[in-house]
Amino acid sequence: MPELSALPYRLVLSPRLAVPRWLTAATLVGGILFGLLCCAILLIAFGVPANDLGNEFILYVFGNKAGLDQTFTRAISLVLVSMSVALCLRIRFWNIGVEGQLWMGALGATAVSFYHVGPWFLRMPLMILAAAAGGALWCGIAAVAKVRLRADEVITTLLLNYVAYLLAQDLLYGIWRNPSDSFPVSPPFASYERLPDFPGWHLHYGLFIALIVTVFCWWLCRYSRFGLLSKAVAENRTASRALGIPVARITLMTACLAGAVSGLAGFSITAGEEHRLTQFVGNDYIFPSIAIAYLGRANPVGVFIAALAVAGLYTAGDSLKAFYQLPNTMVVTMEAFLLLTVAAFDVFVRYRITLIKARPKPVAAVGERAA
Repeated sequence: MPELSALPYRLVLSPRLAVPRWLTAATLVGGILFGLLCCAILLIAFGVPANDLGNEFILYVFGNKAGLDQTFTRAISLVLVSMSVALCLRIRFWNIGVEGQLWMGALGATAVSFYHVGPWFLRMPLMILAAAAGGALWCGIAAVAKVRLRADEVITTLLLNYVAYLLAQDLLYGIWRNPSDSFPVSPPFASYERLPDFPGWHLHYGLFIALIVTVFCWWLCRYSRFGLLSKAVAENRTASRALGIPVARITLMTACLAGAVSGLAGFSITAGEEHRLTQFVGNDYIFPSIAIAYLGRANPVGVFIAALAVAGLYTAGDSLKAFYQLPNTMVVTMEAFLLLTVAAFDVFVRYRITLIKARPKPVAAVGERAA
């Protein structure tokens, strides 16, 4: 006797030819909300009361002055390094070396302070230029290797992280060591070499740097000729070369701009938070920068919003670790949940999902099939 199929419906995935903007925003918000729901379930499983989750994630982070201060301060460097990754993603250049570029930016700014380059009233602009130049140089090396030698930028940018870090350690344990206490830190910056804080806050004026970089990158990607050419290079490098687009020049310029942005992150940390060069300026920025750039869809405005959200997640994580003795890896796990859920929700952007009533098909018995 023939058997009927037990599934009356089937899912059909058809690729979308055009994706509306509202759908992209809706899937992003839906993925983040579902990820936060998964994080809440995880925290409850670790013993955090469900009633306290709203207090930790909303009231403390965004409804408290201390939480806002900490969140926005963290967001400055996260915005800059994530913007660097996002700029490179727009041309399919995988910049995994934001930490090395951040270190080089910090070294450039510290060198201007340590060697007293220029008069005091020009010291801050010179530190900014030196930080941007250091980051641009470091990312430009990887871009030249890719264009001229066809080297994989993932490998080159990743290895350059270690070179920059070891260079910083050599200087801190060598000629830049603080002579007053012999600790491996540079001498403190002078008052005119530090970014001022907002009155009554620990938040410094590096926030203006993050805002200016965001607005500039948004204009560059959306309205400039350079942004249009970058989009063409990202779609098809071979066709872009055939059309006369300078692919190598676009790649090099984008990489240098991205490196300069990461270098500004190093400047904001040294001049705004630490007020000197320390051993821990550029630690733990690779994975968050990639995650934020992906959450923001490589859009400058989206990256800025995603960086604020992740900075708030870090602030809430610190509070949870202090009051509930959660492990240090909990914040990274929650960040991974957000990234995975947003990536999973991408299927709604790429494909149109329809539910079709399937016609029951007779399934032949084993004996009939053999016959």
